[in-house]
Amino acid sequence: MTAEEIRRALRDCFHPALKLNVEALGLIEKISVVPDKDAPGAGIPGVPQKHIVGLWLYRPTEDETATAMMTELIRNRLHGFPETGAVEITLLDGWTPQRLTDEAREQLATQLRPQQLVQIKAKD
Repeated sequence: MTAEEIRRALRDCFHPALKLNVEALGLIEKISVVPDKDAPGAGIPGVPQKHIVGLWLYRPTEDETATAMMTELIRNRLHGFPETGAVEITLLDGWTPQRLTDEAREQLATQLRPQQLVQIKAKD
């Protein structure tokens, strides 16, 4: 289980209102994967090693309901890995539209009215 595998899996987790995935929104600040030495069966030969997945994610909006829904989607997706023991999510403030991928900017631009496009214009 690697940080890159987790990053790819998080592309399946979408913000409920924006309909963009966690990766495209630029919400991922940091990923850590460490062996869970206290997991049931740890250290027993033949029992797969469980890991603690740590995520540091930016909140894209102040909508607590959307944030709660998204974090539960993330937890459920990561528990789909047999190696996942626990998922620890730390929410960060300070997200800005500059964290959006170019694809996300284009997708949002098609959804918004022209007067809103100034805030998400494509990078030069």
